[in-house]
Amino acid sequence: MREQKGYVFHRYGSWFVRYRDDVLQPDGTVKHVQVCRKLDVEYGGDYRTVKSVQPFVAEILAPLNSGLLNPQSTMPVTEFVETVYLPHVEKNLRAASLKQYRDVWKNHLKPRMGKLTLRGFRTVHGETMLAKIAEQATLGRSSLHHCKAFLSGAFKQAKRLGILDGINPVMDVSIPRAPEAEEDTYAYNLGEIKAMLAVLGHPAWTVILTAAFTGLRKSEMRGLAWENFDGKELNVKRSVWGTKKLAEKLKPGSSVWGGVANEPKTKRSRASIPVVKQLADALEAHKFRAGILAQPGLPIFQAGNGQPLNLDNLVRRVILPALSPCVVCKKQEDEHKPEGHVYERDKSLPQWHGWHAFRRGLATNLHALGVDDKTIQAILRHSNIGITQNIYIKSVTESQVNAMDSLGEKLDLCNVSATSGGKRIQ
Repeated sequence: MREQKGYVFHRYGSWFVRYRDDVLQPDGTVKHVQVCRKLDVEYGGDYRTVKSVQPFVAEILAPLNSGLLNPQSTMPVTEFVETVYLPHVEKNLRAASLKQYRDVWKNHLKPRMGKLTLRGFRTVHGETMLAKIAEQATLGRSSLHHCKAFLSGAFKQAKRLGILDGINPVMDVSIPRAPEAEEDTYAYNLGEIKAMLAVLGHPAWTVILTAAFTGLRKSEMRGLAWENFDGKELNVKRSVWGTKKLAEKLKPGSSVWGGVANEPKTKRSRASIPVVKQLADALEAHKFRAGILAQPGLPIFQAGNGQPLNLDNLVRRVILPALSPCVVCKKQEDEHKPEGHVYERDKSLPQWHGWHAFRRGLATNLHALGVDDKTIQAILRHSNIGITQNIYIKSVTESQVNAMDSLGEKLDLCNVSATSGGKRIQ
């Protein structure tokens, strides 16, 4: 193939080079067409002659003249991501990670990608793209890291397939300075947990007790089945998140649990959790109330249709109203009439800080009781790369059981309350 020198010209204050290239067409064919590309230098100053901009031209034409370029590298990045990269990651990622990938692409990267091709994408494009995302979408650094990781993964896949060679153009893209999004790191104390239990009825009472005594994640509580409870331990076998509609979208026919069901992410997350007597009694009473629906393969916490209970709905419809009565008349704000007095929330009741605050609270409360950090880590099934002895706990140890029993005694819940339940919400 004859070496190309290109036709170099300037217009509107910029330099351009025109040359011919093999370009992949939408129908999959390859055509030898004329291409015009803008140089990374403006006309003026030291760059007023064709000779002065020749190094920039050579940089563009060198890969082309080598004869090693794959025509598929002229594919738009958008097309490659949607027809090659996303289908690839669908086979290798958990549903939760796949949703995150799709959201990053759809919400932040695709709208800013334009007509950039795999071959034409350079580090400066990635740098500019992340800077605009940081400015316009006000994302924290961790979210910007996700954007960079997505782009880097796409170009790595293009290299693995032989479409591109050389350095990944995203490798040297920097993460813009951006504040981390504020995260609610609240931990419920024992007094707040007891106050919640005092005003809740079933099933919210039992759900709260389970969250407080086990530190289970919300998705793990949704995934609990009766076969996972033997009276002494809860075995975490699955997590359920999202909605039935989302589950069907990600994987048709997978919505049997009313959402996206996965095995726990790590071996440590699949460990067993000791169940203290107070919680065991409460779960047995809950099982009795469930009647025929307390089947081994059915959820422990379920709605009337046998599907896992939507814990967000439980918060909105039951828990928040129970924690937000008027201090004077005990009515909810939306039921409150202006006559007589102004609505004022009863501040003696705790504020709701989400389900994960029970998990943080369990760790905090056990630590306050003098339980060692290694045992707390085992109970929470939490992996921490800073801990050298990061092993898979296959069975519930005596120290774990004793630690949970200590918490149960501190909370001082009697068996009568566990079997009869707290105050019902009318």
